Amino acid sequence: MLRPTFLRDRRGTATLEFALLLPLMLALLAGMSEFSRAFDNWRKLTLLARTVADLVSQGDAQNPFSASAMADILAVAPRVLRPFDASGVQIAVSALGVDTTKLQNGPQVCSAAASGTTARALGPAKDLAVPPGYQTQGMRYVLVEVKGTYAPMIGGALVKLVSGVSSEITLSASVPWPVRGGQTYGTNTFTEVILPGSNPKACDGSAP
Repeated sequence: MLRPTFLRDRRGTATLEFALLLPLMLALLAGMSEFSRAFDNWRKLTLLARTVADLVSQGDAQNPFSASAMADILAVAPRVLRPFDASGVQIAVSALGVDTTKLQNGPQVCSAAASGTTARALGPAKDLAVPPGYQTQGMRYVLVEVKGTYAPMIGGALVKLVSGVSSEITLSASVPWPVRGGQTYGTNTFTEVILPGSNPKACDGSAP
């Protein structure tokens, strides 16, 4: 008599199902929260790149860009990342020129500056592709590349327990920007900005 009664008793079924599903629901909630926060961090990183690109593209009162003006931009711009941690952020700024007969070699890095990382080497940037809107002979533009790390709020401590797995996620953003200031050099009709360096020169090799 007891066996059929026990088999018909379903009162604990809902409780058992909820207990089984609760960890999955909490994991999904945590994952959605982390994804949203990480995306916001990446959006801020992109905004940082756009801010630096816009300021640099306007040029300085002089050309080449003064070292102090460039240092100020690179020092202040990371505040855009707030409330996220800006320590360790890497910013690379490049003034680029386009030769449409050599697009396969990428744009020409004419001058470069950086903060927290190494500036791009001068010369053809074969790892870059000229954006469609800039594929005009003699075009000059600025490229800002930013890289930062995102530390998850949830599960970061657990990740540290796994050997060989980093508890941080690397985020990056790359923003090309048209030159708005600067001046023309040689026979080229496009204005360009020259970033500070040991021997700054225009894209055509002429001294400013």
